[in-house]
Amino acid sequence: MHDLQTNAEPLPPFVSQLLADRAKIIRLFPIRRQMDWRHSQLRPPLLQRVLSFGTSSSSSSGSAGSSNSSSYLPDNPAASFYRLYQFLVIDWTIQFRNELEYFWGQASWALATLPDPLGDSKDSNSGSSEARIRKAVMAGLTRIMKKAYNRLISEGLSRDAPPMVDDWEELRARPRVLEEIPKWAEEMGRIEPGVDIPNVEGKVVGEGEEASEDFARYGIRIAEPLWVFV
Repeated sequence: MHDLQTNAEPLPPFVSQLLADRAKIIRLFPIRRQMDWRHSQLRPPLLQRVLSFGTSSSSSSGSAGSSNSSSYLPDNPAASFYRLYQFLVIDWTIQFRNELEYFWGQASWALATLPDPLGDSKDSNSGSSEARIRKAVMAGLTRIMKKAYNRLISEGLSRDAPPMVDDWEELRARPRVLEEIPKWAEEMGRIEPGVDIPNVEGKVVGEGEEASEDFARYGIRIAEPLWVFV
């Protein structure tokens, strides 16, 4: 039987590619119908896709969104993380916040288990400077996620909390398990020379605006993203 778990989630574009065509990412991930694109970029075997399409076609809904989603494997932590990375790079604040909160809502997705973007990669350019820049940005992003999630956990709001809380005392009494960044992000050093990532207006971090420390430690100069939610 085909083992779907052996396939790694495809890596997202390099930083330079994203900055060269911000509009492409906006088209790929529209704000409306977000669940249509919240899935893996991996496709199931052809037979499974055919059977799934037949099932969705005979359903009462018959929506195009469900048909498109069934053409891919279910969403997973790496797929969501790679989307978050893309929203960060193109400075799309709304979608960045949306995806940050969406990842938080998947209680079984531990931040520390996100895969190393250079480890066991099938990308032929995995050792290139572009790949190292991408990894540096992702490393900084895990620190932003840790900061955002641990703020809530420290306040007594666990990741598995129900949408509507009836008993806040019971919720606050639960063990507070803080998130940790992945080992690869902890061990990664600073890239040289450093890299500037401009905002949506094409401006880089300059006077009057400090670069995010979480990214600067890896040699990435970018403004602090808006990471507070809930």
